[in-house]
Parts: sequence; structure tokens; C-alpha cells
Amino acid sequence: MRIPLANLLVRSPLPQVGTLMVAVQECVGQLPSLIELLIAGDRPGLERVAREVSVLEGSADTAKNDLRTRIPVRLFLPVDRRDFLRLIREIDAIANGAEDVGVLLTLREYEVPEELAPLLRELVIAVMNVVTAAAELVGMMDELMGAGFAGKVAEIAMAKADAIGRLEHEADKLQDRCAKALFRAEDQISAVSVFMWTKVLNKIGSIANHAENVGDLSLIHISEPT
Repeated sequence: MRIPLANLLVRSPLPQVGTLMVAVQECVGQLPSLIELLIAGDRPGLERVAREVSVLEGSADTAKNDLRTRIPVRLFLPVDRRDFLRLIREIDAIANGAEDVGVLLTLREYEVPEELAPLLRELVIAVMNVVTAAAELVGMMDELMGAGFAGKVAEIAMAKADAIGRLEHEADKLQDRCAKALFRAEDQISAVSVFMWTKVLNKIGSIANHAENVGDLSLIHISEPT
């Protein structure tokens, strides 16, 4: 079957993934506020920001769906189409994780052990650093395409991907420290609180994991010459 030339010359959607990443960053950017409101015991404020996160996650979903509609089946992409779809899913999962954290924090009243509070702040900052680094790498897609996924720009991108892995490891270590602080305080809080806190910490950590996956997938793209 012949494929019309116009169908093959459709502009690649790859650079537009940056639009999705921006929407995701806006969503995840509310995490520090959620944690501060939780620590301060401001339940109305916490619920308000959690609703805002859900709205922003919806905007990210809209950007994701719009991007998917721009990927014709018969299109010569500079990357494997399946890898590109995986990249979109991983970016979207970052926003999903932020929304899940907001939902979890509004399900009940949380007791915040004194030792946990500062570590929780550090964890959120560490996770945000991973997401920011992943966004920087995604932001290089247009330039990478222009360079044919090779040369100096590809070397810089690969170095950024390695840095994302290191940042994610730091987030992992902080998550472990938070968990240890939580269990040291288990005689001060209820078993249900320990259980729910564990879910919250795991969900926050998963955001960094998905951001690292974004870096890994971007590195795969960079490593595959056109």
C-alpha cells in the first residue's frame, strides 16, 4: 500500500513532549506546599492545595492525550515509537504520583513525628531535584533532534542522564532515613498512622523513580542514531 508523502512529512511530535513536561512540573511543584501545610496542621489549606494538584494533573493528562494524538502510526520518527510512548507514560506517571500524594494526605489526620518533619522536607526537595533534572533533559529534545542525536549536545545529555541517576539515589537514601525516623516514633503514633505514612513515603519516592525512568528513556533515544 502506498503511503502519501504528506503523511511521512508530518512534523515529529518529539519536541512537543516538553509541553507535557512543563504541565507535569507545575503539578509536582505543589508538593512542598502540601508537606508544609501537613506539618503545620493546616487541614483546610492542605485540602485546597490537594484539589489544585488534581486540577493540574488533569491539565497534564490533557497535554498527554494531545501529544498522543499527534503520533501518526505511519511516521518516520527519530526514535522508536514504542519507546516514545513509554517516555510519555513515565512523564505522566510523575504527575499521577503527585496527585496520589495529595489524595493520601487528605484521607485522614496525620500525626507528624518531630524527627520526621525535617527529613520529610529534605526528601521532597530531593525528589523535586530529580524531576527538575529530568525536565532539563526533556527540554533538550529539540536541540538533540537538530544535532541528529549525536555530537557534543548528545554528550551533555548523557551526562545529565547520569546525574539524574545520582539524584534519584540521594532521594532513595532520604526516603530510607524518613522510614527509619518513622519506625523510631512508632510508639508515639498509631499503627494505622505508621501504615499510612509508609504509603505516603513510598508514593513520594515513586515520583523520583519515574523521573529517573524519564532520564533513562531519553538516554536510549540519544544512543540510537538516526
